[in-house]
Amino acid sequence: MTTPTTISDIADLYRIIDEHPHWREALRNQLLGAEILAMPEILAQLAVKVDRLTEVTAENSRRIDQLTETVAENSRQIAQLTAATAENSRRIDQLTETVAENSRQIAENSRQIDQLIEAVAENSRRIDQLTEVVAENSRRIDQLTEVVAENSRQIAELRRSSENQTLRMNRMESDIGDLKSMFTEAHPEETAGEIAELLGLSAIALTDREVLRRIAAQLQLPHNIRRSFTRADLVFQAQDRHGIVHWYAAEISWTVAPRDLERARRNAQLLEEATGMPAQAVVCGYRYEENMDWSGVPWLDLNDD
Repeated sequence: MTTPTTISDIADLYRIIDEHPHWREALRNQLLGAEILAMPEILAQLAVKVDRLTEVTAENSRRIDQLTETVAENSRQIAQLTAATAENSRRIDQLTETVAENSRQIAENSRQIDQLIEAVAENSRRIDQLTEVVAENSRRIDQLTEVVAENSRQIAELRRSSENQTLRMNRMESDIGDLKSMFTEAHPEETAGEIAELLGLSAIALTDREVLRRIAAQLQLPHNIRRSFTRADLVFQAQDRHGIVHWYAAEISWTVAPRDLERARRNAQLLEEATGMPAQAVVCGYRYEENMDWSGVPWLDLNDD
């Protein structure tokens, strides 16, 4: 077991430190502290920095001379900047007033934004309601789509039925046209007599188709026009109230159409051209189409009533 060391005076302390070198090191660290112990190293660093500072001082002296010149230039610029600063101060005052006005407007805008937020919330509620309505409408549209599809099918069937009826009507019109020709050929004197009575004519003389063929040959008509001209429904001559003989070219149809008017006018013109005598177009029938141009063409209604 180690006997405790007793220190009575400073001499004992010196003796113990000599006997125990590591105690001396520990005592020095305890007494001086880390900052004092680091002083030698710090002083060495300071010496290096002083040398560097000397160099920097010399460089700074050179730069001070340059800066002196620069300061003079800066003084001139400062004077200019002072004037600019005064102008900027004036503008800052103006901007301050503008900022104050903007602040007021921002406050007003904030109030309006709050109102808009409330309106947006209300609109959102209404949009939700409309969404429900749209969903209901979509359901009803689906139902209507099915109805439309069924209607389309029925319309297609009606269209097919209508087309069949149209074909039947076309056949009926063809048959009526044949009946008209049969009537004209069977009763030419009667038809010519009705026309003469309508127009106040006398001394009727029917014209047969051979005469029409000779006139067509005389005029050298093209085949299609010659065929139509020689098949005219009724052509005759008669005297008017003044005793002047006229040619009369009549077209007879169940329903008179514009083509009947044009054919009657054309036949009358060909008769005038071939004979040099006046000719009159006449149209007979039971009814006629709308918007007919009757200019210069008499109409004979074949209805009994």
